[in-house]
Amino acid sequence: MRRWIPIALLALGCSEPLTGLRAECAELGLDDTECETIAAWRLQDALPPARGNAYADDPRAAELGRAIFFDTGFSTVPDVSCATCHRADRAFQDGVAVSEVIAGSPGARNSPTLYNAAWNDGFFFWDGRADSLWSQPLFAFENEIEMRTTRLAIAHRIASEYGDEYEAIFGALPALDGLPAEGKPGDPSWEALREEDRDAVNRVVANVGKALEAYMRRIVSGPSALDRYLDGDRDALDDDARRGLARFVKSGCATCHSGPMLADGAFRLTAASGTDGDRGRAEGIEILLASPFSAAGPYFDQDAGEALTLPEGPSEDDEGRFRTPSLRNIAQTAPYGRSGTRDLESFITSSFFYEEGDERVIAAFLRALDGAPPPSEWTDP
Repeated sequence: MRRWIPIALLALGCSEPLTGLRAECAELGLDDTECETIAAWRLQDALPPARGNAYADDPRAAELGRAIFFDTGFSTVPDVSCATCHRADRAFQDGVAVSEVIAGSPGARNSPTLYNAAWNDGFFFWDGRADSLWSQPLFAFENEIEMRTTRLAIAHRIASEYGDEYEAIFGALPALDGLPAEGKPGDPSWEALREEDRDAVNRVVANVGKALEAYMRRIVSGPSALDRYLDGDRDALDDDARRGLARFVKSGCATCHSGPMLADGAFRLTAASGTDGDRGRAEGIEILLASPFSAAGPYFDQDAGEALTLPEGPSEDDEGRFRTPSLRNIAQTAPYGRSGTRDLESFITSSFFYEEGDERVIAAFLRALDGAPPPSEWTDP
């Protein structure tokens, strides 16, 4: 087996270790800058710190988050839980073009995988409406075509079903006796509450999100063939995958699909932008700034991770822009794109500027981005 010492050791002041990888890059027709781009793709061993969640690495919070994730009792829609759209047997997405939780009410966008979500160092959702992993799942609870519940109902269920577990992690639950069973912002039952009661319920809901993040930080795939290749195992990629890697870089795809997640976190215009009325990032910013669960709100743990800089408001340039998705585990997460269409080869053919016949080697490279699934202890209810 041919090996080299990975380029990452350059950070320690070593220059000789680069020789092997640069020789490999030269064989593929890649220059030094392109070679460094490839080296930056390796997924590191340690997760990055969570943002605004002091409980993200608490195993008790992860266990509570798993229970909530699979619990259909948090939804008013029969048999629906977080796991409905993020199925463990489908790489924690649902395998359909656009999610349809409530019959006759399809969503507008493809449901992304939760694999390696903890590695996302930017905003969440296609439109970036959430600025932390813990605030991301909270939107699904009150969405009319997803779980269709309310934050008051969430707080009551936590108190009735998970009170002991919750209090062992987050401290005492607020007194919920006498508060309405249902209610969210805009509902008369919610608006009639005292401000301190709304704050207390919001804090319970925020902690639900933090428990869910603690669980999602366990949904991490194992090293891929690409990672082994970048660790020095030349044989980890076959010839087609190596040629596909070179074509991927030379075609400019690494401009957007960069870094360990092969996603730069930026919001970009696509061929479909503006054709379906989806405002993308512009609407996402409006939703983000109105949310009490953003870094600007009182539920963000300021001593836990660095907050993202929030935009002041949407601009005309934000209209129709969408976040670059990660390509890790892409072969397991069809269909593709925010509209959720096409298989891998046809998606490559119709979406990228490759030479004829490149789809075979590009697909071979993309399949090399798949890692082993998380341990079953975290994928089973």
